[in-house]
Amino acid sequence: MSKLLIDERPLQCQPSLAMLLGSADEAIVFQQIHYWLKRTNNVQEDGHNWVYNSMTDWLKQFPWIKTRARLTRYFDDLEKRGLIITGNFNKAKFDKTKWYRIDYDALQKFEQRLYQNDTTSASKQDNGVSQNDATSASKQSNPMSQNGATYTNRLPETTTRDYQENTAESTSEDATDGQQVEDPFELARQCRINVNDGEHKHLFLNAINALGKPLVCWAIRETFDGPRCSWNYLAAILNRLQKDGIKSVEEAEHSKQQHSSGYSKRPGKTHYEEAMPSWTKMTEEERTRPASPERAAEVRAMLANRNRTS
Repeated sequence: MSKLLIDERPLQCQPSLAMLLGSADEAIVFQQIHYWLKRTNNVQEDGHNWVYNSMTDWLKQFPWIKTRARLTRYFDDLEKRGLIITGNFNKAKFDKTKWYRIDYDALQKFEQRLYQNDTTSASKQDNGVSQNDATSASKQSNPMSQNGATYTNRLPETTTRDYQENTAESTSEDATDGQQVEDPFELARQCRINVNDGEHKHLFLNAINALGKPLVCWAIRETFDGPRCSWNYLAAILNRLQKDGIKSVEEAEHSKQQHSSGYSKRPGKTHYEEAMPSWTKMTEEERTRPASPERAAEVRAMLANRNRTS
């Protein structure tokens, strides 16, 4: 029997939760916290069950997430949404291990918002308010519809929000071998990188045109896993890819491995640094060569002028 089929206890989540959070991975993390809360005996003075773990130990439960930085962002996002609450009930003062519990009241309000959105959408379809909504409903009811099959039979990798400001650039289906290309704008939104602000959007669209969507999405993931998940860091990666003439994800991974082997400061990380000035590449002979008479006269005049003004 294949090892890829389920013989062990699976990690799972509801598709509606994944859509609500905008990430299947984050939904699985949230579900796992709930799983352990139902099995713990750690009841604190507030009457709630709490679980604790270091981020390293949490990561062992989600090996495909790979980096602590990405997993930490999922926990931070759940906390910012108010869905989980953190505390410190450690006996040793130096122990900073976080404790977690779920705010089920906040989750219920979150869930109500989801159902309200569903009800509103269904109402629009029933009343024929929107031609697009009716078209979408028709596609979903037609089992031969390609889009209907895509979004009703499996969990989508990204949510399906519409970006009106970049419809022409990013919502068209750039199909390759029958597969839909991932939307860089949507991925950037999920990673909380602002690519629509002012000049950012213009530069981002230029990068998509120059590099292609798959490679730009690769750069977004590198930014998310990097030390600074920001527009500036993403722009540095995109700029480097264009300067190096990288045209595919495979080439980018190969270049990343070369960079990693060349820098020992942070193994496994690609460093994007500013180019060094040209004088740093001069040979010893070029640095010690006497200046020309014209240059020497120019320097003497500069020094004389400085002495007069001081």
